[in-house]
Parts: sequence; C-alpha cells; structure tokens
Amino acid sequence: MPDLDDVSVILVSYDSGAVIGTAVASVPAPCEVVIVDNASPGGTGFMDHFARPARLVAMPRNAGFGAACNAGARVAGGRFVLFLNPDAVLAPGALERLCAAVARYGTGLFMPAIEGENGRLMRKEGAIFQPVARRRRLREEEIAGDYCTHFVHGAAFLVERATFLEMGGFDERIFLYHEDDDLALRAQARHLPIIVVPDARVVHAGGKSTSPGWRRTFWINREKQRSERYLRHKYRRPSSFSGDLARLLGGCLLAALTLDGHRLMIRAGKLAGLLERTPPGQGAGASVAPRGPGV
Repeated sequence: MPDLDDVSVILVSYDSGAVIGTAVASVPAPCEVVIVDNASPGGTGFMDHFARPARLVAMPRNAGFGAACNAGARVAGGRFVLFLNPDAVLAPGALERLCAAVARYGTGLFMPAIEGENGRLMRKEGAIFQPVARRRRLREEEIAGDYCTHFVHGAAFLVERATFLEMGGFDERIFLYHEDDDLALRAQARHLPIIVVPDARVVHAGGKSTSPGWRRTFWINREKQRSERYLRHKYRRPSSFSGDLARLLGGCLLAALTLDGHRLMIRAGKLAGLLERTPPGQGAGASVAPRGPGV
C-alpha cells in the first residue's frame, strides 16, 4: 500500500484563489502539494494564506488544463499523483482509501466517488464516444464495492506518476474540456483499468473555480465544442456538420424566443466553436478566457 508521502497532489489554478485554499487544506499533511498556476491575471498571492506548504509551478501563459497538469506531474516528487480540481475537497480518509485500492488492484487509474455540494453523485461512466444514458446508470444504492468504468473524471483521480507520463499525460492540443475523455480512451486502449472507489469521497463544487457570467458560459461552451471537434478528428469519428449547425441554430432561436439568456450563451458558444475555421487541435492554447477557467 502506498504511503501518503508517496503521493503528490496537483491542483491547477486560474484565478481560483477564492476556493483553492479549501481544497489544499483537505490534503493530508504527508502529501506534497503542487500548485500549477496558469498565469492568473490576479497573480499567486492566494498562496500566502495557505495553512500548509505548497510548491508553485508558474506557467508563462494560460496553456490550458492538460498542459498545466502535465507540468505538475513532471516536477512532482511522489511516486503517485492525485489530480484535484481547485473547487474540489477531499473527504477525510479519501486518499487513504484510494491508496488501499492501489494495493488491491495494482496499476490503473483510481477515481473517488465525486459528488456535488447537494450530495448528488457526478457519474458519466462512458467516455465521449461511449455515452451512457442517465437512466441506465446504476443508482448509488445499487453499488456495492469498487467497480470499473470507462470514464475518468478529471476533477479527481489517482495514478502512478510513471504510468501517467508513459501514456503521454493529457493531450496538450486540448486547451480545456474533454481532455479526461481522451485520457480514458487511451487508458482503455492500453487495457488500463479505471477503478471507482466509492468509499473514497470528493465534494466538487463545479464551476466555482473562476468567476461566473454569461461571457464565461459562452467561452466554456465554445471550448467544449472545439475540443469535441478535435477528438472527432483525432479518433476519426466525424459528425454531421449540417445536422450540428441546424441543431445549434434551432437551440439559439428557441432560447432567444423564451428569453433564456443562459441557454442562449450555451448554444451560441457551441455554435461559435463549430463555425471556427481553426483546424481541430490547432492554436487552442492561444485562447484565454475573459476571466474564464484555465481549469
């Protein structure tokens, strides 16, 4: 069983100072903490208020979530790395239970049960090209013990550092969103199990690592669409451009007619990502959110 001092916890920050301190405080004392800051406009003064030491990796620009995670993994001193979102909190004993699972099963990607602040489990189960309808997912009361899945949630998972680096880490051509889908697909291709340890819990606030707003909603959904385009290109899984265009235009019109500004920004952002002429995976890192997330 790995000791806690074998684990480096990596958190990526982009203007996440309001929440990241709570995440850091939830990390067991023996673990190394590595903060990778994606050139936050507000700087890294938030680290002065941490209750424990943390190592800073300052990125020269906002290179995206995956690139920042990879930078943290390269400098981490632990045999294992736990990636943790800055708006996520480890429940007491969570990391110990993940380490115990490593001792039981060996090499793989180990994910805690991730729940929202309302206590609802956040489970996707299938990667981007393996959709699992919500009605087909197991309910919490139907889960007994650890189980394998096809999706690793980037908000929190543990993996041996050497294994992660041998896989190539996250694909740095993805600036933000769906990088965990891509990692899950590559893990499956290598026959690496993705194991959920339900007794290990993480509470993920979701969307609170950066400032909210309509511009951010637009930007997030543009990036999601760009990332999906790239993955479809990478894995040769094209979709119908005319069908996607019609669906998103219809969604924009319906949102406008119902005066639903939030839904309009979602559809408009995805439409912008669909219509961009930038080839999939090209130049994504040059894009910086308007106070939007680098995580």
